[in-house]
Amino acid sequence: MTKRVGALIGLALAASGCGSDGAGTSNGGGFDLSPFGGYCTGTLLVGHDVQIASGAGSWTGTSADDFFAPAGTEFLVSPSFDKWGGYVAYKDGTAGRVDDDFSTGLIKDEDFTSDCAVDVNTYGVDVLMKDSSFYETEALSGTPCVLPAGTVLEQLSFINSSDAASVGAAAIRTECGWDTAYSRDIAYGELLPL
Repeated sequence: MTKRVGALIGLALAASGCGSDGAGTSNGGGFDLSPFGGYCTGTLLVGHDVQIASGAGSWTGTSADDFFAPAGTEFLVSPSFDKWGGYVAYKDGTAGRVDDDFSTGLIKDEDFTSDCAVDVNTYGVDVLMKDSSFYETEALSGTPCVLPAGTVLEQLSFINSSDAASVGAAAIRTECGWDTAYSRDIAYGELLPL
């Protein structure tokens, strides 16, 4: 879990009414969880760096980056390998994962509060965290089939062995017509339905 002096700035912004919706943050244009109604949310008690979706199923970022979720930020709770994790979505369509300590995850009542995060051993559902483009061929040629943030990826299969991930899901079959599709920009997370 990475904490930094920016938390103090974030607390000041939150106190002034600018922190919890992301107003006043320099990157991403603030937070927007509206595509994710029906999923468990929490509120950060301390600020955390945010890793940004980069490439097929990858998240990158360090404390040197500008993406940061100050205390008071509402985020999407994720049950992640018997630990709590979380995601944020920005108004500009950028998807972010709350950076936490790999060994502990986010600790309830220390890092965040949530009424719906009850059992860390619960399984969530895989959901697109940002609009993602899918192609019929691994060469990523032709017209992409774009699925919006918030799309549930039931029956997900995901193999990332090159620049483009091979992806299969019920939503891809239904919306795009392909059993297997390829994507360079897919970003998904396991979210906890209410």
